[in-house]
Amino acid sequence: MDLTTVKTRIRSLVDDPDATYATDAFLLPLINQKYEELYNRMLSTGAEFERKVVELFGVAPQTADLSAYSLTGQPLELMVQPLRLEWKQAGIDNTNYRTVTLVDKKKDVLAGQFVEEWEWRTGIIYLTPCVLAVDLRIRGDFLFDSLAADQDVVSVTKSFGHALAYGSAALVGAVRGNQAWMQAYTILQDSAVDDLMQYLTRKDQGKIRRVGRISRGRIASGF
Repeated sequence: MDLTTVKTRIRSLVDDPDATYATDAFLLPLINQKYEELYNRMLSTGAEFERKVVELFGVAPQTADLSAYSLTGQPLELMVQPLRLEWKQAGIDNTNYRTVTLVDKKKDVLAGQFVEEWEWRTGIIYLTPCVLAVDLRIRGDFLFDSLAADQDVVSVTKSFGHALAYGSAALVGAVRGNQAWMQAYTILQDSAVDDLMQYLTRKDQGKIRRVGRISRGRIASGF
């Protein structure tokens, strides 16, 4: 479900299909506030719906850390926990990726022909430098981007958009002093979220649970 569909559903729920008051400027902060809230709630299932793979191409020789890739707008900006790091010489086939060893403290070494070790410290990946330009492939847990453009897709699971629409409509009720909307749509939101959490829990029962997950806290809700 994309952002346009979510907004359309909310407007229908709050009796404003023509967006007389439920404009984009009014709805977007509420939608992203609810998105963040429900995202953190869903994390309690331990489901791995925020896991993805990012590739960094042409990382410069002698690079000892990936802090530049964690800045605003960069590929690792929303990464909260890297799980696996692979490397290969820049530009060659993906079959040449090799796993880099994760350590508690990487060795202090001169640049070599290989990327040998990496560590995760203070939110930054540090790695042993290489004399070659390299491509890196990082598998990890990432925060979701906030919803801004109409084509942005609601992440998590296929049916999460329903819970988001109900929850956002409840916030509209709170802002406009409509207790009936707030109560009714909160109940529908909770029911939708409970169903999804049960589904994710059953789906993921065979996997080892991870603890100490980092909450999503970097969406700029603006509300």
